[in-house]
Amino acid sequence: MLLEAMFVAWLSAQHTSQDCFIFGEVSATEEQVFNLQATGCPIKIERKGKLIKLTSPKYIVEITIPDAAGTQKFLYQWGQSEATIGDQIVQISYREVGGG
Repeated sequence: MLLEAMFVAWLSAQHTSQDCFIFGEVSATEEQVFNLQATGCPIKIERKGKLIKLTSPKYIVEITIPDAAGTQKFLYQWGQSEATIGDQIVQISYREVGGG
């Protein structure tokens, strides 16, 4: 819990008062849909296999797409410890840029 609180504080401190959301549609297979957008923040969005990588000037957030058939809705608010993919809540991992 302490680590999660520190993470939220770190990420929250790096952007303005605007909310930063990453949203769209994803699928577990690379051949299918991958359409994500970010609003209110300068986030670079990449996909490597089932891994979604979100990069800001200071942090990298990684989210694994769970196995499920078809296209799933995706929603992540920057600074949170979880993302929503389809009807599942998934944990994210993070690190500082250049931190390994």
